[in-house]
Amino acid sequence: MTREPSPPRQRLSREQSREQTRARLLEAAHAVFMQKGYALTSVEDISTAAGYSRGAFYSNFDDKTELFFELLRREGESIDRGFQRLLDGAVTDPDALRDALAEQYSALYRDDKCSLLWMEARIVALRDEKFRLQLDVYLEERYRQITCFVQAYCDLTGVTPAAPAREIAIGLMALCEGVSFSYRCVPHIVDGKTAESVLAWFMKASVAVTATTAAPSAVAAKKPPRPRKKVAAAGD
Repeated sequence: MTREPSPPRQRLSREQSREQTRARLLEAAHAVFMQKGYALTSVEDISTAAGYSRGAFYSNFDDKTELFFELLRREGESIDRGFQRLLDGAVTDPDALRDALAEQYSALYRDDKCSLLWMEARIVALRDEKFRLQLDVYLEERYRQITCFVQAYCDLTGVTPAAPAREIAIGLMALCEGVSFSYRCVPHIVDGKTAESVLAWFMKASVAVTATTAAPSAVAAKKPPRPRKKVAAAGD
C-alpha cells in the first residue's frame, strides 16, 4: 500500500513568521514570570524557554519590560472584545444587558491569565520609578477604555450612574484585581462561587443604581411662618 505524500508545508511570510516568534516569546515569558517573578526573570530565561536566541528576543522587544506590558495589553484587549460585543448588540431589554455584562465581568477572576502579573507590577512600581511611569501610562489606557464602556452602557440604557464613569471604572478594575488575587491565595475563603457573586453584585450596583435627586435643603423646604394676627388693644 503506497503512502500518499503529505501536502507541502505552507511557507510563512516574513510578517507571519515574526508574529509567530513574538507569540512564542510572550507565551514563554508568561510561564517564566509566573514561576520566577518579574525581577528574577532574565531575557536569557525567556529566550531559552521559547527556544530562541537572545538575538531573536531583541529583534522583537527592546527589553523584558516592553514584553511584560505587551502581555498585559493583549490580555486587556481580549477582555475588551467580550464587553464590546455585548455593547454593540441591539438593546431590547436593559436589564438583560446589565445581567449579561455582570456575568461577563464576574468570570474575569477565573479567565484572566494576568491577574497575578498585575499584582507583581504594582509591587515592582513601588520600588522602580521608571517601571512605575510605564505602568501609569498603561493604567490610564485601561481606565479610559473601561470608562468608555461604563458610559456606553449608560447611554444605551438611559441610566444616570450614582458616581462619575471614571470612578466606577477605577473601582471595577481594582475590585476585580483584588477578588482574583484572593481567589488564588485563599480559595478556601474566596471560592469561585463567592468571587462570582461579589463581582456580579458590585457590577450591577455600580452601573445600574441611578443617581438620586438632591433633597431640598431644610431651609428651602420649611414653609415660612404665617403672620400672626394683630390683637386689638383695649380702647382701640
